[in-house]
Amino acid sequence: MRFEKIKAPSQKEMFVKRIQEMILSGDLPAGTYLPPERDLSEQMGVSRTVVTTGIAILESQGFIKVIPRQGNVVEDIRMNGTVETLNAMLKLKGDILTDNDIRAILEIRWALEHLTMKNAIERITDEEIEALRLITEKIGATKSPKEAAELAMEFQRQLCLIGKNQMALLIISSFRLPCVAMWVRFCRIYGIEMLYKHTYRSWEYIKDRDYEGAAKWIESFMADAIDGSYTLYSDDIIG
Repeated sequence: MRFEKIKAPSQKEMFVKRIQEMILSGDLPAGTYLPPERDLSEQMGVSRTVVTTGIAILESQGFIKVIPRQGNVVEDIRMNGTVETLNAMLKLKGDILTDNDIRAILEIRWALEHLTMKNAIERITDEEIEALRLITEKIGATKSPKEAAELAMEFQRQLCLIGKNQMALLIISSFRLPCVAMWVRFCRIYGIEMLYKHTYRSWEYIKDRDYEGAAKWIESFMADAIDGSYTLYSDDIIG
């Protein structure tokens, strides 16, 4: 097993993360002006350079709006957030998911999976079907929930590539961390074998180029994942 080096976050990264957390928690509501950069530097114990570069990052992510000669104001991310805001929020959360996060992600995936499945079935070649089968079999062979989750994610990415929908691929890639975390949780609650069976069933519909059957399967499975037999909420975690 290979161990990766531990990298300590820089002051700039910690500054950006702290302001993001304060905005998302409501400690810094939309419309709030941040203190002048000199005061912010003193209060948070970092240099002016850290504050200036950090504010620039927060502005690029859609958390802060810089108004010349007035100051830096917290943006209303619910109304004016961008893809960069979403990416930053998902990165900040990492694999720490609340029940509301899980439900929201599943509802988004519900809509996306119909699109990716339809596009893939319309365009897929025999060689691509075989490549998806190999990914599916790797899920069944592994003993690692993390590896199984990563393979399930790769299955979804390949569907997007086959369906030639770049925007769907970008959205799914943006949700990579929480989706992998959800599949890991699924494997720990219901077993890797169950993830394999679900993926294999999806593959069978793809192999048969049966979108109607696949659509019904998506409806059934996603309903089970949100409110049925295969939920992933806090109360479902064993131990």
